[in-house]
Amino acid sequence: MDRSAILAAIRAAGVVGQGGAGFPAHVKYDARASVVIANGCECEPLLFTDQTIMAAQAVDVVRGLCAVMDCAGAERGVVAIKAKYAEAARALAPLLAGRSVSLLTLDNFYPAGDEQVLVREALGRSVPPMQLPRVAGAVVANVGTLASVSRALTGTPVTDKLLTVSGEVARPSVLRAPLGTALTDCLAACGGPTVPDPVYLVGGPMMGRFLDSAAALATAVVTKTCGGLLVLPRGHFLHQAATLSPEIMQRRAATACIQCRYCTDLCPRHLLGHDFRPHEVMRAFAAGGLELDLGGPAAQAAMCCECGVCELYACPMRLSPRRINALVKARLRENAVRFEAPKELREEQVRLRPWRKIPVPRLGLKIGLEAYLGLHPAYAGELSPDRVRIPLSQHVGAPAVPLVVAGERVATGQCVGEIPDSALGARVHASIAGVVRAVDGFVTIEGDARGRPS
Repeated sequence: MDRSAILAAIRAAGVVGQGGAGFPAHVKYDARASVVIANGCECEPLLFTDQTIMAAQAVDVVRGLCAVMDCAGAERGVVAIKAKYAEAARALAPLLAGRSVSLLTLDNFYPAGDEQVLVREALGRSVPPMQLPRVAGAVVANVGTLASVSRALTGTPVTDKLLTVSGEVARPSVLRAPLGTALTDCLAACGGPTVPDPVYLVGGPMMGRFLDSAAALATAVVTKTCGGLLVLPRGHFLHQAATLSPEIMQRRAATACIQCRYCTDLCPRHLLGHDFRPHEVMRAFAAGGLELDLGGPAAQAAMCCECGVCELYACPMRLSPRRINALVKARLRENAVRFEAPKELREEQVRLRPWRKIPVPRLGLKIGLEAYLGLHPAYAGELSPDRVRIPLSQHVGAPAVPLVVAGERVATGQCVGEIPDSALGARVHASIAGVVRAVDGFVTIEGDARGRPS
């Protein structure tokens, strides 16, 4: 299959980046690069989704990687995993023999799965600030995305997602769920919560988003980018950190920030040689709050990848540099302030990286996850919901344009949402067979006995 046919198949299948960003894959992979890196590092604590994909779908991962290499005209590929992923390594290694693809094993540090960190680990060079990996001659693809690429080549669209359900649940598990499945169904399939008043994290503990109540959880569904659902007791440190108001964050920054520079010294972007100094953003926010000078040092916040190292690991005062950076970034967008990042890299900062990587076990202890670090969720099979509510926007870009109306019967895999003309977007497909009950930003499908997945 030639390059244009591969990209067309990826587009038709609605493949997006499954590492969390959700960028349409047919656009991302329409690039030239010397190397394609398969990202299987899954650096967030408690998540086992990518590990399960690599162990069970290694053939699809490698086939998808080779297809993306063909698209990019890449001379070689790299499959990057953590050294502790022994089962994944056993599944992948025989498939790489005789190919121009190598297996790279990394230590268990955070954030190993950040694509710019991964480029540095794999190629020994950094991506310049606010640039894409292709500037450094690389394309980075999540292993789940590559498995979807492989299936797209046979005409199979993206209709389901693997996710980890862990934390305070009766049976921590990895599940395969049709897109649009209620997260309450996923939780019920794992025996429900084991604490009386839980809160819920969609995604990983460092970069996920909190749902504060059962009512909020009831409205949330599985999407193409949903890698995990974590259940924590209310009042957990992570929950407290995520729910501080901007006013409280400013008062704390003004009274307690000691300008120690730890947020800067341990910042993964700083350690790649980027001229980013989060402690200066903290100083500006402490002085001006949300009305700070967007043309001054605060504008550096545009370089933040929001990994959370500064806030949840580095700061000895338990302040909120990551959330403050996010607030400042939002203000920059609202005011159409364009930050021109310095293009040069500071290699003297990079030399400190080997001694400043964050070990995941230590990170888990620091953020109060020690009780869950020993959990190893096993694959528990595929859910068969009676009803799904599929978002028309589960990707970067414009929402898909609905192709169905209420009352229409659809088959599994049928395209129900198309990319708008001349817009960035991704197709959306029916994840179960049944009858469309509503189209309102979501496509709600009610399955029936003959249409429900087995």
